[in-house]
Amino acid sequence: MQIFATFELTSFVEIAISDLKVKGITDIYAVPLELRKEEARIMDTIHRADGISLMDKGMILAFMFSTIGASKGFVWKGGPIVWGLAGAGLGFVLGVLINWILYLKTKKKRRREARKGAKGEIILIVTCRDSEADRVEDILWDHMALGMARTR
Repeated sequence: MQIFATFELTSFVEIAISDLKVKGITDIYAVPLELRKEEARIMDTIHRADGISLMDKGMILAFMFSTIGASKGFVWKGGPIVWGLAGAGLGFVLGVLINWILYLKTKKKRRREARKGAKGEIILIVTCRDSEADRVEDILWDHMALGMARTR
């Protein structure tokens, strides 16, 4: 029987391995997972989104500025359509610029925080007899396993 368990990269993994070896289980394989190295993309697609949007404030400001431009366009030379479109364009560009500046300001901070608190994970594969499986699972759960699965 094989038992797969995932752990955060802490000393609990080493303690769990030591406990398993004390109990006589020596067929243990640990695989550390690598952390993401590339930066997330800014432009989202229909299949993948990271939660960062540059256009939300732009659309809101485009709506607000076009409404104001159209209402003032009845008085100003050029008419409401021209001033409504001008207001929409100006509002959209202004909103995207605001979001872009906020993104650049927080990008460095997020990257610093991610590296500071970044801990990898480890997959632990333990091969044991069926009679030892419950004991192995108890040891792994006691040492803060994130998840576990059994296979035969």
